[in-house]
Amino acid sequence: MTSTEVASVVRSVTVYQGRAMISREATLTLQAGDHSVLFPDLSPYLDRDSLQVRGMGEAVLGECVFETEYFEEDVDDRRRTLEKERLALADELEGLELKLAQLAGEKAFLERIAALVTTPQPAAPAVQTGPSGSAQPGLDVSVWMGMTGFYRDKHTEIDGLSLKAERESRELSGRLEALDARIDELGSGGQRSRNLVKVGIRKEEAGELTLRLSYMVAGPSWRPVYTLRAASDSDKLMLEYDAYLSQATGEDWVGTELKLSTARVNVSGVVPELSPWRLSFYRPRPAPMRAEMSKRSAKVMAEVDDYAAGAMASPSAPMEEYASYDVESEEASVEDAGASVVFTVAGGGTVSGDNKDTRVGLARREFPAEFLYQAVPKLAELAYLTAHFKNDAEFPLLPGAVNIFFDGSFVANSAFPLIMPGQESDVSLGVDEGVKVEYRFIKRFKKNEGLVNKKVSEQFEYQLRVTNNRTRAARIKLFDQFPMTGDKELVVKPLAPLARDGQKELSIDDENKLSWTLELKPGEKRELPLSFLVEYPTERTVTGL
Repeated sequence: MTSTEVASVVRSVTVYQGRAMISREATLTLQAGDHSVLFPDLSPYLDRDSLQVRGMGEAVLGECVFETEYFEEDVDDRRRTLEKERLALADELEGLELKLAQLAGEKAFLERIAALVTTPQPAAPAVQTGPSGSAQPGLDVSVWMGMTGFYRDKHTEIDGLSLKAERESRELSGRLEALDARIDELGSGGQRSRNLVKVGIRKEEAGELTLRLSYMVAGPSWRPVYTLRAASDSDKLMLEYDAYLSQATGEDWVGTELKLSTARVNVSGVVPELSPWRLSFYRPRPAPMRAEMSKRSAKVMAEVDDYAAGAMASPSAPMEEYASYDVESEEASVEDAGASVVFTVAGGGTVSGDNKDTRVGLARREFPAEFLYQAVPKLAELAYLTAHFKNDAEFPLLPGAVNIFFDGSFVANSAFPLIMPGQESDVSLGVDEGVKVEYRFIKRFKKNEGLVNKKVSEQFEYQLRVTNNRTRAARIKLFDQFPMTGDKELVVKPLAPLARDGQKELSIDDENKLSWTLELKPGEKRELPLSFLVEYPTERTVTGL
C-alpha cells in the first residue's frame, strides 16, 4: 500500500450557530492497487465522529481514520529566513522615519522664513551702508504674490510627501507585526503535531480520482443584521438582510461556496420526557457526621462533572450531499430544508480564520407597510413613527439588530424578534420631527363646597395639540389618562372627553387610559381637550396631582 499526501482546498462551508460543516476537495491520479490518501493539517476543532468521504471516479473507498501525527521539527532555517526578512523591513521603516523627520524640519524652516518675511522690521534712525549693514527693500504686490505661491506650493509638496511616508510606515509596521507573530509561532522547535485523515482506496485501473472530505468543526457562527429603509413619500419598507460571520478554526475560507443555515444543530432533536412529579411532606433529617458530608459532597461534584462532560458532547450534524451549486443572482439563494432555511451566499465568500466579523449579503426585500405615529404628549412632546408589515418572504427574519434609515438619514437602532414567514410585526422607525406634538396646561380651578360636610372641588384642564407638517396624510395615535382613585371619599369626575360622546376616534380602557386615533391631512392641526374634576374632604390632603 502506498501513502499519498494531497493538498486539498475548501470547496464549501455551511455555517450553523456555533458549528460549521466543511467540505474539502482534492483531485489526484493513482496507479492500480491499494492506496492510503492523507488529508493533512486539518483544524484542531474537528469533530471526528462527523467525518465523511465521497468520491468521483473508478475506485473503491475503504476506511476513513482520524489521526494526530507527532514529529520533530527543526525551525532554525525557517527562523533565519524570517528574521532576515524582518531586518530588511526594519531598515526600510527606519528610513521612512528619518524621511519624516527631515520633512518636519523642512516644514519648520519654511515657517521660520514666512515669519521673517511677514514680521515688520523696527525703524532705524538712519540707513546704514557698507559692510556693517544694508537697507531692507520694500516688497511690492508682485513680490508678495510670489512669496505666497512659493509658501503654498512648498507646503503642498511637503504634506504630500509626509502623507505618503506615513502610509508606507503604517503598512510596514503591519508587516512587521505579522512577521513577529510568525516567528513567535515557530517557537523553539521540538515535538510538534498535526491532525490528518487517512482514506483507504483501491484502484482497479490507473486514473484520476476526486475526493471530497466533509466534517464538522466547533466554533464558527453567524448572526443576522438588518438595514431598514423607509421614506415619507412611500408606503413600503426596504429591508436589507445581511449576516456577520466569524470563525477561528485556524484556516481561511477563500472563495468557497458559503452557506448559512438556521438549523440549531447544538440542540438535541430528541423530545424530552417528563418524570413523575411527586409531592411529599417535609421530614427534617438529623445532621450527618462531617466525614459522611465530605463523601456526599465529593459524590455530588463527581456527578456534576459527569453531567458537564455529557453536555459538551453535541449530536452529530446532518451530512452534506456531494453536489455543486450554481449561484447566478446577486442575493443569496434560499433553500427550504424542512425545519430550517439555508442561505447560499451569491458568488461565494472569503472568511478569515482570525475570528473577525465578515459581512455578507443575504437578501433584499420590499414589504408593504402601514405607518402609524404614536405619541404620549404628557411624557414626551415627540411623535414616534411605527410601521406594521407582514413578512411575505420565504424565509424567517431571525432575532437581530436593525439599523433604521428614514428619508435617507439614520434615525435609530432597533431589533427584530423572530418573525416567521407570513407573520405580522411592528417596528419602530424612531422620532419624526415632521409631526409636531404639544402638551399645554390650561388652568387649575379650586373651590370649597358644602355647608356641613365641607369638601374641596378642583378642576384641571389640559390641551393636546398635534400638527401634521408632512406633505401626505398621517395616521396618529395619542395617549393620555384620567387619574384613578381607590378611596370612596376621593372622587374623580371626567369632564372632557367623554366616551359616551360617540367619538369613534376615542377609546377609554379600565385604567382610565385614553387613546385618540386621528387621520390628519397635510398641514392639518387638531386640538384635543382633557379636563377632569377631583373632589375630596376639606381636612384631607391629596397626593399624586
